[in-house]
Amino acid sequence: MRNDLPLKHPMRKPHTMPPNHLLRKFPRCWKFFVCSSVAAVCLTTARSETTVEIVHYFTVPGQIQGLEDIQKDFEGANPDIKIKFTYIPFNELLSRTMQMAAVHKPPAISCIDNPDVRHVAKSGVLKDISASVAKFPTWQDTYPGPKASVTEGTKVYGVPIGSNSLALFYNKKMLTDAGVTDPPKTWDELKEVAAKLTKPPVYGLALSAPNDEQSTWQFEPFLWSNGGSLLDLTAAPAKEALQLWVDLLKSGSVSKDCVNWSQPEEGDQFIGGQAAMMVMGPWMLGQVHKSGIDFGVAPMPVPKEGMKPVVPLGGECWCVLKGDPKVEEASLKFIEFVQDSARLEKLCNTFNYISSVRSVAVKQGQANPELQPFVLQMDTARARPEEGGAFYTEVSLAARTAIQQAITGQATVDAALASAAAKIKTLAAKK
Repeated sequence: MRNDLPLKHPMRKPHTMPPNHLLRKFPRCWKFFVCSSVAAVCLTTARSETTVEIVHYFTVPGQIQGLEDIQKDFEGANPDIKIKFTYIPFNELLSRTMQMAAVHKPPAISCIDNPDVRHVAKSGVLKDISASVAKFPTWQDTYPGPKASVTEGTKVYGVPIGSNSLALFYNKKMLTDAGVTDPPKTWDELKEVAAKLTKPPVYGLALSAPNDEQSTWQFEPFLWSNGGSLLDLTAAPAKEALQLWVDLLKSGSVSKDCVNWSQPEEGDQFIGGQAAMMVMGPWMLGQVHKSGIDFGVAPMPVPKEGMKPVVPLGGECWCVLKGDPKVEEASLKFIEFVQDSARLEKLCNTFNYISSVRSVAVKQGQANPELQPFVLQMDTARARPEEGGAFYTEVSLAARTAIQQAITGQATVDAALASAAAKIKTLAAKK
């Protein structure tokens, strides 16, 4: 190679090599100049790229695929921004998010379960993104329930990825064999049909009632559809809803083992043929399909004919953490990108979620009859933090303690709910 040829660099104008006599005189200086120039260019390139770290607890293959697809699409459209997904176990996500924020190394986005968003926001680590989301066309079309889960007053602390709730799954063959033509629509029908379907070792209905949020979550459709509230557990609607559960267990239509079953374990009962019906969410559709069972999905039974079911909302939210303004801006750009209707529909379908955006959810229901009951319930679905706000998790703890006491026979319905109500009253005083 000739020393007098220009040195080509993709980011800079070519430099002419100095004459040979100068190279011989100042060899180290020239090498230093070249290395420094290259290093400067590399540093500039590195600085121009923004990394958006997103922490989550998703493990289902469809969810992982959905994240990978959206990452590929976004990075293709935004080469200056890189998305980094970091898995954190469900039980550690909140504490790790708070810890990272405390040492000023927060993730850009945390995928927070919707009942926890307002609780985390209370700590001051989440960015109020109300001004940004107001510009999203999909925000105006978002259902009231999902909106409420991320809103505190006029401030918005997240955007729902999608929503899930609960409906009634039923084994069509078992209903036919028992002479039942349609799934139950009311509480009286639920008790009657569950009794007809109970033929040991098969139970008519499966519930998930362990001493954690799953129990409160599955009880809420019965409580709320009856006009009850977690903040008023001594009122008649709450007593009637819990008495229904007690009656179903006492009659043998629901297994007493439900106090130990997580929702996946409850699903196993249905898939394994040990339960003819179950209260379950859309995330279980894929596994039930794989089982080969001929099944259907119906809206949650209501206390009286003509009433509408009121179900709790599940699902995670994209929440932006306070930090580097440039990273915050890139994070919001990512969230806005995902809000495109076509991308939302694709993402929610891979997650087996219902979109929190009405127009997208309606399309999902039209395309998949098994999702339609969930879609129909979205208009009346409620965000769990509507009861207790930032203290919802503590309210839920008191409620599920009462549920466990009543269905295991440790206390009467009245006594169990009175004890829970007293605890919740002290929480209200903290607000």
